[in-house]
Parts: sequence; C-alpha cells; structure tokens
Amino acid sequence: MSDTIAPALIAIFAGSALAVVLFIPFVALSYRRRGGLSPWRIVGWAALLVYALAIWSYTLLPVPDAAGYSCAGVQLDPLQALTDIRSFDTGGPRALLTNPAVLQLLFNVLLFMPLGFLVRILFGRGVIVATSLGLGVSLLVEVTQLTGIWGLYRCAYRLFDVDDLITNTVGALLGSLLAVAFVRRRGSGERPATAGTVTAWRRLLGMVCDWLFLVVLGGAAAIAWRALQLYAFGVPVGGLNLTVENLLSLWLPLLIQLGVVLATGSTVGEAAVLLRGVDGRMPPLAGRAVRFAAGIGGFGVLAAVEGSGLLLGAFVVVSVIAAFRSAGHRGLASALAGMSVEDARTRDA
Repeated sequence: MSDTIAPALIAIFAGSALAVVLFIPFVALSYRRRGGLSPWRIVGWAALLVYALAIWSYTLLPVPDAAGYSCAGVQLDPLQALTDIRSFDTGGPRALLTNPAVLQLLFNVLLFMPLGFLVRILFGRGVIVATSLGLGVSLLVEVTQLTGIWGLYRCAYRLFDVDDLITNTVGALLGSLLAVAFVRRRGSGERPATAGTVTAWRRLLGMVCDWLFLVVLGGAAAIAWRALQLYAFGVPVGGLNLTVENLLSLWLPLLIQLGVVLATGSTVGEAAVLLRGVDGRMPPLAGRAVRFAAGIGGFGVLAAVEGSGLLLGAFVVVSVIAAFRSAGHRGLASALAGMSVEDARTRDA
C-alpha cells in the first residue's frame, strides 16, 4: 500500500471508530452547552476528528525500526522550495504539474486548508486565529519530528523543514478564507432546541444514541472479558469462554438501559438529548417496563436472535415512522406504555 493511501485509510477508519465511541458524550454535551445540535455540526466535528488523525498519520507515520534508520537533517532556508522546483526540468506548464517539488508544496498547503476551514465553521474564528493555529500545529509537528517523537528515537527520522511551516500556515489561511463564502451561503445551520420542543429529529437522535450505547458498551465489555482471559488468566485462544462474552455484550448494556428506564422513565439516548418520559395511565413501574420492552429492550433482543432480521427491520421502520407521526413525537414504545415525552428543561423553566 502506498505511503499516500495508507495514512488516509488509518485516519478514516480510526477517526470513524473514535467518532462512534465519543458520539453519545458529544451529543449530551452539545445539548447542555448549546441547547441543540444540527446535522451539519455532527458532520463538522466528525471531519475534525478524522482530520486530526490525518495530520498525525501523514506527518509521523510510518515510524521506522529504531535500529535501522538514518538521522534526518534540518532545512532552514525559506526559499529552498523554489530552488527545488527549479532543479527539475519542467519542460513547460504541463510538466510543472508533475514536478515533485511542486506537488510537495501543494500537498503541504492542501493538508492544512481543512484546519482553517473547520476553525471558522465550528468555532466561528477568523483568519488571524486560523493562521496562528496553523503555524502552531505545524510547528508542533515539525518539533515532534525533530526530536524523534520527543525522545522515543535517538534522532529525527524526518526532515525539519521551515518551508513546511510556511506552506502549512498558508494552507490554514486559505482554508479560513474559503470558509467565509461557505458560511455566508449556508448560514450557521444551527437550530437549537428550546425548552418544551420535542421534534422528530431529537427523537431519532436519541434512538441512534440508544443503539450506539448497546453496540459500544457491549463491544467494550466483550473485549474487556476476552483481554482478561488472555492476559490475566492465561487462557489460550482456543479455550476462551465465548458464552460469557456473548452474554456480556448483549445483556450488560440492556440491563443498564432497563435500570435507567425504570428509574427515570427515559432511555440513555433520550437523556443525552434532554428528553424525559412522562408517566401516563399505567402505574409508573409497569408503564416504564412496557416502554423498555417495546423500545430499546425489544430492539436489543431482536438484534441478538438469529434469523430475526426481517422482524427487526420491520420493528425499526415502525419505530421511526412513529417518531414522526405519533402525538407529540412520543414514539411507538411510549404510545404502547401510555406515556408521553417532554423536554427535560420544561419543568425547570
């Protein structure tokens, strides 16, 4: 795999995995600090996460074998890039585009343009902040390379190049300028929820958080149990207890969800988006138990049962439709339990 593709794949897959793990805390924090969350903001923060990993992977990977690499030098001439460009026989404008020195310069500019773009889009900061941040991040990368990842290697395994500082900083500046037109055309995209507002978007976002809670916590429990067997108990791979692993991956997150629903009337995902279940005609514990069974509990069980794919798909479709069409967007589970859903800030207000 080429040195260009491999870092990109690492950033995409690692960033996507990290985004899934951090999604629920991100949603909860956004609703508590900003009052809401837009799809554009989710995309922007996911892009920032992948981009941060791309900076790391492109500038520090691959790391060499500690015993078999040559020390890199230091390049402090700010005009060396122009000298490198002239050193190649261009043969005209077309050949200039294939000049390795030109391509390296353009790559350094393009690599930092997303930084300036995202700084304006996500944080509302202008050219000065974006340019300064571009310079700071680039300097941090170059110093990390110069010090051999802060002493992990006996010397630098990549060249410290002042031209990289210049082109990276220019890239951040250009990215910030590009974002000006984008922001003016699209607007902020934010539609903060206000107290008392229960929308289909919030209900669906809460459902996604509930699903991710099962996947992430169940996966973490399974991995932890397997690691405990392998490294603490010394169990060989062929002797792993997969029954306990499978039980943990399903029932641990479901039991936690059940406890939260019985105690508060809301699921973990609904709590993240500041929604609260309101007891109705049934006794509270009975209504909440029905709500769990007809909601995230039923989803979890169906997802674990082999051959239930069609039934699970129908369950998901009906639940999504109910989130849009039911009174007050209370959804299928709340409707069956005779409960309603309200904004958690309503009573406080």
